[in-house]
Amino acid sequence: MSAFELLSPKIKKAVWDLKWPALRPIQEAAIPAILETTKHLVLSAATASGKTEAAFLPVLSKIEQSGQEHLKVLYIAPLKALINDQFERIEGLCEYVNVPVHKWHGDVSGNDKKKFIQKPTGILQITPESLESLFINRTSYLKNLWEHVSYIVIDEIHVFLATERGAQLRSLLFRVQEYATNQVRIIGLSATVNDPNGFVADWLSPENPERVKIIQSDEGDKEIFFALHHYVNEEQGKLPLELYQDIRDLTKEYSSMIFANDRGLVEETAVFLNRLAESEGASRDYLVHHSSIDKSEREYVEKILKMKNKQKSVVCTATLELGIDIGSMDMVIQIDSTFSVASLKQRIGRTGRREGMPQILQMYTTKASHLLHAIAVTELFLEKWVEPPLAYAKPYDVLFHQILSLCCERNGLMLNDLMDSILRNPVYKAIPRGHLIELLEHMVKREYIELVPGSQHFIVGLEGERILRSREFYSVFYVQEEFNVFHLNRRIGAVDKTPAVEVGNNLILAGKLWSIETVDHNKDKVYVAPAVDAKRPVFLGSGGSIHRKISEQMQEVLCSSHTYSYLNDAAAKELKGMREVYTDLGVTPAQRFISLGKDETLIELFAGTVISNTLMWMLRSMGMQVETNGLGHLKLVGRVDGIIHLMESITKKHWNSHELLDVTFFYELYRTKFSFYLSEKLQKEMHLSAMVDVEGTIAFLIDKQFVVFRC
Repeated sequence: MSAFELLSPKIKKAVWDLKWPALRPIQEAAIPAILETTKHLVLSAATASGKTEAAFLPVLSKIEQSGQEHLKVLYIAPLKALINDQFERIEGLCEYVNVPVHKWHGDVSGNDKKKFIQKPTGILQITPESLESLFINRTSYLKNLWEHVSYIVIDEIHVFLATERGAQLRSLLFRVQEYATNQVRIIGLSATVNDPNGFVADWLSPENPERVKIIQSDEGDKEIFFALHHYVNEEQGKLPLELYQDIRDLTKEYSSMIFANDRGLVEETAVFLNRLAESEGASRDYLVHHSSIDKSEREYVEKILKMKNKQKSVVCTATLELGIDIGSMDMVIQIDSTFSVASLKQRIGRTGRREGMPQILQMYTTKASHLLHAIAVTELFLEKWVEPPLAYAKPYDVLFHQILSLCCERNGLMLNDLMDSILRNPVYKAIPRGHLIELLEHMVKREYIELVPGSQHFIVGLEGERILRSREFYSVFYVQEEFNVFHLNRRIGAVDKTPAVEVGNNLILAGKLWSIETVDHNKDKVYVAPAVDAKRPVFLGSGGSIHRKISEQMQEVLCSSHTYSYLNDAAAKELKGMREVYTDLGVTPAQRFISLGKDETLIELFAGTVISNTLMWMLRSMGMQVETNGLGHLKLVGRVDGIIHLMESITKKHWNSHELLDVTFFYELYRTKFSFYLSEKLQKEMHLSAMVDVEGTIAFLIDKQFVVFRC
């Protein structure tokens, strides 16, 4: 029987009315897997390949009767905007079976939420943070909410893997399943999931990972036209005007997404491009989209981008990397490299969505290191490699958070019940029982939880109540403290709290120029007026971690004589200069290059972020003054003529990873939003599990041969 024939008659009619010539490959594969098996699934296919319908066509066929009476499906998405975007799409299918769809997030009215709570039916679209809020604020309704849930659909599932937010979500899903009377199936949707080590399967079904099936479809992979242009950045902190002019020339007659890796650069780029357009007598059509712009402005931009028959370009960060529908874009432009191959794949997938149209990618770099990184990421993308997800650090921080949440949900728990709830939750299986007891004792000591006198009953303590009652409790990821920026009574967006935010300074926000007139520190508000000139705002943040495979690919690029046809002359010249020493010394990909200068020693490690950091701390513990740069190269103070002997001694030493903590600077420690509430010992345990790999580092040093060049 064909996949289409497996669908219910009403859902078949929905497909007919959509006038599809045929089901897409991901739909052909997913429909029988959902309707004829009981497996958890991950549906992995390119952007705009029909993944949402691949999940909901068969799910709706299963719940078209029961979904009218009970809540049957939880749809989890990482962004409110994605929920809003998908609502009409899913609702259109649901109308055929009379199954209601509900949204639940901060912008949904209290009246709509009240109606749903009183009669939960159909499908609920929600973020992890709003799901957390239900456990905290609607405790008496939880059984009625979750007992009939049969499916959990997680959109953009790759966003949650290997993060504190993912650990929180997995913990919450376990708690949902505790109430459910049905066997709940999880269906993940993604364009970039790669699971060679079985991590995703273990995340979805820790008790039975073989019950997980990953369905991948290459349909939707299109012809790609791409180029990488290099412009030497002679002025620190500013991109060359020639680069902006090239982007302007390229995008005059095309709809485009222009990605930059930080919000400040997004703002500056939009201003320059609009100035160039205005100087030509054209309209200022470059829009701006990032997380610090007011929601109403972002929604306006998304609406403009969806308009058909209108040329449009947007300068943006990763806020438009995910599956929000913004219509058909002609090309994607990337300023400097993405940190990951997965991110590049997501961004390329935003273009070429019209039938018969190729995907077009134009990359720009301004530094030699960015050029090398961009080539490595591009080559791995062309090889169809994507970073496999890695396990999150031992989640002591999320456990702290969820203990407070559990105590609130249950109006307190007996010690045995609390221990049982934690130990059965697979999210915490890597945490030793002794550390769990230590965490509970620490939480009692600091009054985060309280042991009721004369019993073994734990309730939320006074300090825990302060944390729990904060609006910031529901999210476990850290958000920088910000000033809200207003012009008159209209909120424009927000800027990070930095010394640059003071009266008289000018800034760019939402693609416009402003002068700061008032700073209200008590209310965290800044009032601005239009200006004629301004600098990009400073947004604090850290770069992403570089996977070892990308670093090793960078080394291969340096050791190779291969010419890349997509490089312009300046990029090819820059690459040739970087390769000279490697070529002269005959360095191979299996070797690593060490440069001995007069006052410093440079190790070009190309080992990824974790191994680079671990070796840095090992060298420090051996008495060296050493730091690492963004690429993972290590710079030692002084000319270390015995560097090879030193590296050999590292491989022979019996290491206790805890001794590396003695030489780890405070700003290098692994920190999360809730790790600050842990004991010092557990903070260190979390850092070691997230940032240190002694065995991997020693294996790397043994595997590689080091070539020394004396300047």
